[in-house]
Amino acid sequence: MTLFLVDRFNPQRRNEQQALINAGQLHKKEELALLEEQQLRPLALLSFKMLLGGGLFFLALDLLSYYWHYQRWWSEPSVGGSIRWIILNIVGYVLILCVHEAIHGAFFALWGGTPHFGAKLPLALYCGARQQLFRRNHYLVVGLAPLLILTISGIIVTLLFPGPASYLLFALTGNFSGAAGDVLVAQRIARQPASVLIEDTEVGYTAWQLDGSAD
Repeated sequence: MTLFLVDRFNPQRRNEQQALINAGQLHKKEELALLEEQQLRPLALLSFKMLLGGGLFFLALDLLSYYWHYQRWWSEPSVGGSIRWIILNIVGYVLILCVHEAIHGAFFALWGGTPHFGAKLPLALYCGARQQLFRRNHYLVVGLAPLLILTISGIIVTLLFPGPASYLLFALTGNFSGAAGDVLVAQRIARQPASVLIEDTEVGYTAWQLDGSAD
């Protein structure tokens, strides 16, 4: 299987290193599959912590912002209003799964890669980049971009529009918790030297080192 190095902004260096890859001067340093049994427990624990922390953070932020805007904690909900709140929150949660993966795809494409999308039912969506190698720092950006962009956007919207932001509570919390795998992968990759090349494997990653590259 041929792996293709992706680096839109350094074509000469990319071509030189691709020649080394084609010559077989590439060896595996580390691989991680998040769905392996030994990884499922720490992943589930981190996801739960992020769910709890994210939920409490966005709920508290929305209440404080609402009080700052209107000098009261909340308005008395009607039955119809409560049902609408639940439905819109669920819809927002489903939509943000798509947005999350679209952001991954956009940053794969930014570096020059070709993303692909898929789904593992019922609600597990994913974005990958088959047979492509990314520089470590580029891959870190791809992995963490949805968490950072959507969280910061959610904070801004909540501070400016606390009423409408309450309909995004499930979405923002779900995005935060759902990024547990991205965070776990980023923590592992950040320990690798900057010279490693990262192959996305949909369920994790493989870290490769070019022979002769500085560690």
